[in-house]
Amino acid sequence: MPDGREVDQAELLDVAKDEDRARSLLRALRTLSTGPDPKLREMARGVLRGDLTAQQAFTDPEYTAALFSGAAKVRRAGEQRSDAEAREAGERFGEWQRARRTEDEREDQDTSPSAPGQQPTGPWRHPGTGGVGGPGGLGGSRPAGGFGHR
Repeated sequence: MPDGREVDQAELLDVAKDEDRARSLLRALRTLSTGPDPKLREMARGVLRGDLTAQQAFTDPEYTAALFSGAAKVRRAGEQRSDAEAREAGERFGEWQRARRTEDEREDQDTSPSAPGQQPTGPWRHPGTGGVGGPGGLGGSRPAGGFGHR
């Protein structure tokens, strides 16, 4: 990326459909861009640089195959774990969720308006929803497996 620019979550809305999913997708792309799978790294870096859209990446047969292959590996590993391993994974996931919630709250505070009583209408919140944790929000949970409705 010649100018060092990275796409922002607003540029992912065509695939993600809302700000929360766009934020999650951006984080996932950042993670994949440094991950072990070369095809997924290539895809994520291309989307982050703006060389291809998320829509193009998710409909490309090679990238789709790499995504499904990775998901299948995760599923198989989950099926083969013991009860103790499942409990330990659940505890680690709970810790991860708490850290993610703290990070989201910090980001929300960083984008809050200065006037008291105003709700942010920027990229992190929908007007009228009260934000991620408010009425109609996600309450810190993430949608399962999707970046948009099918």
